Amino acid sequence: MRKYEMLVLLPKDMSTTWVVDSNAFIHLGALSQMGIMNSLESALKANGNKLHVTSGVHDEVRNVRFQKLDGRPNLLSTVRPLLTTVTIGEGEIRSIAHKIGEKAAPQDVDLSLMVLAARYELEGLNVVLVTDDFKMTTTKVKAGFGFETCPPSTFINRLSESASSKHATALRTLSRHIRAAEMRYAISRNAEYDIQAKLTWLVDSLLTSRPQTKIQENATISDDDSMVLTLMSHMRGDKIKKSRLKKLGRLPEICKSVSEIDYHLATLLDEKDMSDISSIYDQFLEILRITLENTGVGLSPLEDSISVIAHRAMAGPISRLETVLGLMANLIGRDQVARLHFTRALHQASLSNDNSAEIRTLHHLGLLALAEEDFQRSAELFEAADLQAQVKDTPRLRHVIASGLSRHLAGDDDNAVSSIQCANDLIEGKEESAIEPLLILGRSLMGIDKPWLAMEIFDEALECAVEAELDSEVSRIKELLLLVNTAAVGHDNPEKIAVRGLLDRLNSTDTKTDKEVNQVVSIVEKISKEQHKPLEDTWKEWRPAADLFANDRRLDVLRSISDSEGQTLVIVHHKILGGLGLWMPANTPEFAPNQHIVISGTRIKVADSTQELADKHNIRGVIAIEKPDELTISVDIIEAIIEGNSD
Repeated sequence: MRKYEMLVLLPKDMSTTWVVDSNAFIHLGALSQMGIMNSLESALKANGNKLHVTSGVHDEVRNVRFQKLDGRPNLLSTVRPLLTTVTIGEGEIRSIAHKIGEKAAPQDVDLSLMVLAARYELEGLNVVLVTDDFKMTTTKVKAGFGFETCPPSTFINRLSESASSKHATALRTLSRHIRAAEMRYAISRNAEYDIQAKLTWLVDSLLTSRPQTKIQENATISDDDSMVLTLMSHMRGDKIKKSRLKKLGRLPEICKSVSEIDYHLATLLDEKDMSDISSIYDQFLEILRITLENTGVGLSPLEDSISVIAHRAMAGPISRLETVLGLMANLIGRDQVARLHFTRALHQASLSNDNSAEIRTLHHLGLLALAEEDFQRSAELFEAADLQAQVKDTPRLRHVIASGLSRHLAGDDDNAVSSIQCANDLIEGKEESAIEPLLILGRSLMGIDKPWLAMEIFDEALECAVEAELDSEVSRIKELLLLVNTAAVGHDNPEKIAVRGLLDRLNSTDTKTDKEVNQVVSIVEKISKEQHKPLEDTWKEWRPAADLFANDRRLDVLRSISDSEGQTLVIVHHKILGGLGLWMPANTPEFAPNQHIVISGTRIKVADSTQELADKHNIRGVIAIEKPDELTISVDIIEAIIEGNSD
């Protein structure tokens, strides 16, 4: 029988018994300042309280770190002196889920918290369940439970009342920061559900927490926040009341160019000719330059308090533009420029309180750090993305796996295994929904020239597709495996075997699945072996490209190598012919992984590959292009933007 261990606070007297969910700890990790442990101990020890934990909450917060504490220590390890364990059985969880209705019920860990709160209530204790999940508040009534609920901000505020004066001030400050995060998140979801009930609950919990505490002034949106929201609505083209618009003064005029950013990004998705991604990048870089220049000139005479309102409202569109510029820079191989764009996108996202944008840019920065083999840094960036994903309740799988890989490559095997086990929990029973995140991660690893890592990820995606009995996905993954077999040069070594052993923990399969997966892998290996043989036909005179490629002339770029004279060998993959090399003269376009080349309007020569090139790059021939400027170079920009902006 599976059991769940919970996070709770147990008093020795008849004071409030706090049952605390995972999100409260996630907020603590994200927003706590130095000295938080002393403050918590001061508040808890006053009533003899302890924090109680089990595997359910452990799994959800195992990678959470204190973001603002020196060394960013692991949260659970840090609070361990305050922890004990309580266990809830599977039967009790299923019973309450049935009572509420399986579809309406919260997740199992949350249900177990509700069971625990109800258990303590039956023992005559004064119980409050701490959660920012409003669903737990609404479903407890349906289940007939009488315990109270409150959000984490109120919980921390009440703890402050038991702390000494110095620690009470620190806890009240933390409570305000958490409260702001709760309100921002609720408001950000206004397009997905009616947030009025949740906002009312958030505010009411503050107003009723302690009548003597004057917090009403913090329970409403400030005038500045209201002006930011009004300006954002205006830039989106929403109809605004004249009285509200008048308060903005000149800001709508100053921010006009910002309001056009999303229109420009939409035209990019409709772009048919992506043959010159460098020019398109330069075009959008100019849009950014003009926007920043226009707004800078307009805001410079204004007071700082007014400029701050504009910067907060502008931050979302500018963050999106910086992200797309980063994606395009990455697609043309300008990794350092891409890093700069993503870093600025992250900064803008933090101004706009856009957790989704923060998640995306943190993940991109993690990939770039991984490409540079700064594994410790990449792990920290992926873990920060995962933390934000938990706060926003968005998919975590890509971030958790990438974190585990980075930790392993950094030599931190304990945390690597912990992350991969967390990923296993996310995949188990949800194999179909895991396929696309795995494929996106695999293609991202191909894009930073880490094909051996990508190969193992694609293998895991294949297992999920076979388990889910999705033949179309199996076929798609088979083609990706052929592609990555060309890109992955060399043979197994202890490091690659260790990575494979780690990632084998991602998904648990039965004998039938293993057999079907092995059959697919055998087919891939057979085709790949044929694609590594020298070309049957080569020629030294110029001939039509169709003589080699027949109907399909698309070549997928794997990497490029330039010599001191600027000449470039572009390593490409053709789905029928396998690996090839294109020998390009100086002053040709920029090439990078995930680009595609179509040879048309020019003739080619074909030569056998030297043994050195064949061994080094898995190519079976080298092609010379008569008119390199006639090549069509493209990227799947829509796919890149969608994947790049996926949570």
